[in-house]
Amino acid sequence: MSRGFISAALLFLAGCQTRVVSYDSFLTGLPGSEQQLPGGRKMGDYIDPTRVREDQLVKNEPGTEKKKLVAKSGRHLMIHIYNTIDAGDVDLFTQQVLSTKSKNEFAEKGVDPREGFDFLKAHQEDLQILFSLMPAGENTPGLRMMPMGGGVQRVALDGIMAKGLYWNGFDMIQERGNWKLRWMVGPQRYER
Repeated sequence: MSRGFISAALLFLAGCQTRVVSYDSFLTGLPGSEQQLPGGRKMGDYIDPTRVREDQLVKNEPGTEKKKLVAKSGRHLMIHIYNTIDAGDVDLFTQQVLSTKSKNEFAEKGVDPREGFDFLKAHQEDLQILFSLMPAGENTPGLRMMPMGGGVQRVALDGIMAKGLYWNGFDMIQERGNWKLRWMVGPQRYER
């Protein structure tokens, strides 16, 4: 190698500077933890649209007793699926949890979407098992979220975690800013 090349490389490397402005380690914020770097990310005025407090997931429309469900994430959708099935609220499920695309498919097959609700109700224990394995929805470690085309996202467990489950996940699709249930996925599905 020529001396000129080595000299140029050394000058280039000497001119590079790395500066850490902010750093969040996995210990940041824990009581008693210390770090020498400044903590916290500064993101300006950005507000994560998926961050909704759980007490804000069900809103009552003013002047009526009608409920409006908010599902900005897969976890929110899971909460609505679970709560409507548990409460036996078939109307709220078919109107605000089930996607329009799924309702249309039910209609094409000559099936009332309430039958789908009844099917899920009959397999409520299987839903509880599945949802207990994905407590943070799509943010659960080891869980996969995959695009399925047409705006559909699949939230599913795989490998050993999915072994022996009635369902291993669910498909969801965005409608008017909220996630809606496309349907459950896995070894067992509702087919008529």
